[in-house]
Amino acid sequence: MWTKRSSRGWHDGATRARALLQAAYTANTKRNYMGAWDRFATYCANCHLRALPADYTTVAGYVAWLHAKDTVAHGFLSGYLAPPDTLHELAGYEPPTRNPIFQRLRKGYQRLEAASVGGLPSVIGPLPAVVLDRALTLATASPTAAQRRTCAGLLTAYLMFNRPGAAAAMRAVDCVFGPEGLHVQQAFQKSELRTGSRVAFTIPVHPLKYQHDPVLCFLRSYRADFLAAGGRLFSPLFAPPGANLGPRVTSRGLQQVLTWLQVAPPVGIKWRGKSIRSGAASAANSIGVPLPVVAAYMDHKETATTARHYVDARTLPTAAAWAFFGRYISHWNGIPGPVRRCGYA
Repeated sequence: MWTKRSSRGWHDGATRARALLQAAYTANTKRNYMGAWDRFATYCANCHLRALPADYTTVAGYVAWLHAKDTVAHGFLSGYLAPPDTLHELAGYEPPTRNPIFQRLRKGYQRLEAASVGGLPSVIGPLPAVVLDRALTLATASPTAAQRRTCAGLLTAYLMFNRPGAAAAMRAVDCVFGPEGLHVQQAFQKSELRTGSRVAFTIPVHPLKYQHDPVLCFLRSYRADFLAAGGRLFSPLFAPPGANLGPRVTSRGLQQVLTWLQVAPPVGIKWRGKSIRSGAASAANSIGVPLPVVAAYMDHKETATTARHYVDARTLPTAAAWAFFGRYISHWNGIPGPVRRCGYA
């Protein structure tokens, strides 16, 4: 028999469970998911359909409506469908898009989109090391404050094989220089549920020390100037003041740097936030950094994940790749190894 005391305990547990569910998502994810849910709920209200639980035919009609609007590319469709699925799961219902019809809807969406523009969309490719080398030159010449800050963030992300969101959230306290190199940490990171702990490691300095390591010298100078100007240890080190920290900060920073450098990707390729991470992995692989080492720095449990989703084995070794990632080869003496000139040199 339920007592008043036991029912109060149940209520407290439910409240705490709700708080735990809310804490499972970052502020950026919650903002994106609620925006996507509001769009779906508005569509349902206008069509006099039930949004929760929604029949799979309702969501199929929503996909058709998005296609008719011609404002959502196929590659972004998941961002519109995942939030309704998640809210259905949280409410105890079957996610509507588990119905097999959605595989066919997505395929049709992609084919009609390709036919309308005359081909499939450009592929997101790895960012070549030579582009980051040019960013370093820009940052150490006569840069504006914004150029220096943005280039510093991209260079740190590249050396760390970092995710765009984690790169935007790096703080001054997360980057500490020592004789061995740059000690970095990600206090909060995507794999926290699997690892249960933060990511922390050292970016080794050049074998001939700092005087032969222009990128670490620049980053050390940038951090020192940031603190000297009144920046705080727990303040974002690379994000613009007042920015909502997230992957888009890094993606926008990359596009700004490409504009400043007047660099464009080759035909059929586009560079986005993920290009920094995949570019680092591909450049390191091209000069012979062992795949398990690359996977470890990327915080991947399986090397197959690194090879399948991030390493482009067609990437050629360049002097810039050696300058950034030769440090990760244990027996490297500081002299660049084989270099094959490619289209970016």
